[in-house]
Amino acid sequence: MSGAMEAGCLQLTTTGYQGQAVPYEVPFIAFPTTSGKLLIQAPGAGEAKEGAWNRYVRLGEYLQARGVATLVSFNPPWPDAQGKYPDEPYSYRDGSWNRIFVEGMAHLVEHCLTNAEPLCGTKEPEVYLAGFSAGGSVAVAVAPLFAQIRRILLVSAYDSVGWFFLHGVRHYAGEVYVAYAEGDSPAVALAMSIRSFARKASAVHARGVPHCDHGFSGETNGNVLAKAYLWAFAGDESFPSPEGGVRLYD
Repeated sequence: MSGAMEAGCLQLTTTGYQGQAVPYEVPFIAFPTTSGKLLIQAPGAGEAKEGAWNRYVRLGEYLQARGVATLVSFNPPWPDAQGKYPDEPYSYRDGSWNRIFVEGMAHLVEHCLTNAEPLCGTKEPEVYLAGFSAGGSVAVAVAPLFAQIRRILLVSAYDSVGWFFLHGVRHYAGEVYVAYAEGDSPAVALAMSIRSFARKASAVHARGVPHCDHGFSGETNGNVLAKAYLWAFAGDESFPSPEGGVRLYD
């Protein structure tokens, strides 16, 4: 099914700060394969499901063509207020934006498992999670909720969703892969400390990328970003070499 992309949107509801129902949408795109593997991708804060410079579309097509996994990328609704509530920086319709981001990803994992056969060719797939920046923190929060999740990849990840992240990193029992720019101090700090928190994880792998910024900007680092997914989910130990990656940016 090389070249095929599908799109959908989940209609969801959470509970707001005053106990009210807060409806929200989670739009997503998927790149079906017959690989038997699902990879659900969380973007950075403020990043659409297609990714900056359309990079998750190109990444989805790249993984699809190689038969690595079916990439499913999404985004939560954008926050509509900042600093309105004291326990976190952003909110949406007077609900916790952190909760919406985490719950939205969890519901998407459930949706993908329910529809696994048309998405990846089997009813009982291996499931992977990945996330960029704040999305990495969300992936960690969701990871222990599903026994099928074998590996997670965090790219330029920060501790961005508070106790959701802390609970997830302390309870996840699969493999953790961390890719970070060596000049990105907060991401370096998380990469160096995550082993002390992820004590139930079966393994923690962390690799830095020289001459790279938080966003993995530029042609070379776009190739390196693509290679991070082959490292985590296809056993390619040549990461962070850009060789064999794909151009994610024009």
